Amino acid sequence: MSASHQLGFLGLGNLGLAMALRLIDSGFAVVAHDPSADRVDRVERAGATAGSAHDVLDCPTVCVATPDERALEALLDDGTLTAGSGARTVLLHSTVLPTAARSLAARLAESGIALIEAPVSGGPAAARDGRLALFLGGDDETIAHADTVLAALGDRRFRLGPVGAGSAVKLANQLTMFAAVDALHEGLALTGAFDVDPSAALEAIAASTGDTWVGRHWGFFDDIVADYDSSGSSADGRPWRKDLREFIDAAHSASLSAPLGEHLHATVGDRIEADARAHLEGRTP
Repeated sequence: MSASHQLGFLGLGNLGLAMALRLIDSGFAVVAHDPSADRVDRVERAGATAGSAHDVLDCPTVCVATPDERALEALLDDGTLTAGSGARTVLLHSTVLPTAARSLAARLAESGIALIEAPVSGGPAAARDGRLALFLGGDDETIAHADTVLAALGDRRFRLGPVGAGSAVKLANQLTMFAAVDALHEGLALTGAFDVDPSAALEAIAASTGDTWVGRHWGFFDDIVADYDSSGSSADGRPWRKDLREFIDAAHSASLSAPLGEHLHATVGDRIEADARAHLEGRTP
C-alpha cells in the first residue's frame, strides 16, 4: 500500500483531526467526513477531499476515529457499508468494548471487509508527529498490508492477537493511566499541604519509583478539557468516564470484578476537569 493510496477517514474529533492531518502530511489522498463543517474545512485546507460517509466508504482503506462504534454500526445497518462499497479494510481507532469490536468484525466479514483494531494512545500532539502507540488486533496478513498507514500514525505498533485483543489492552491502558492521575492528584494535595512546589514534587517523583507518563506530562489534559468544553462534548462521552465505563463493562463480560475501575469512574473525571479549568483560569486548585 503506497502513500498515494486513497484513504477514507471518518471522525474528526479531538484525536481524529490530528490523525487525519498526519496522514495528509504523509502523502495519503484522504477523503474525510465529519458532522463538524469547521473540522472538515480544516482538513480540506490541508489537502484532503471532503466527502459524504458514502464517499469515505468507497475508499479501499477506511480509518474510523468516531467516539464509539455506533457510527460504524449505523452505516452497516443502513446498507452504506456493504460488499458493494469500495472499502476492503477498516481500521478501527475508536476505543470500544472488545465484544463490540468482535461483533463489528463478524458483520464486516460477511461483506468481505476486514477489520483491524487500532485504538491509539498518546494524544493529538503525538498524532501530528506520528508518535502514537497503536494497539492492534486482527489477522497478521491484513495488519501487514495496512502497515504503511499504521506506520504513518505511530512508531510503536503492538500486534496483540485477534480482534478483541487490541481493545482489551487499550482499556487496560486507560485504567492504568487514570489510576496514575488519581494517585498524583492525591499525592500532590499532600505535598502542597507541606509547602512543596508542585513542579518540584513532580520532578522528584519522576526520578524515583513513582515515575509515570502522567507525572512527566502533568497538565496533558488541560487543553483536551478546554476543547471538549468548547465543542459541547457530553460529560459521559469523555474518555475519563466513557473508557472507564467500558473497562468495567468488559471486565464484567469476562466475569471479572473491577473495583478500581468503579472507583475511578466515580471520581477521576471530576478531578481532571476541575484541575484543568483551574489551570486555564490561571489559578491553582
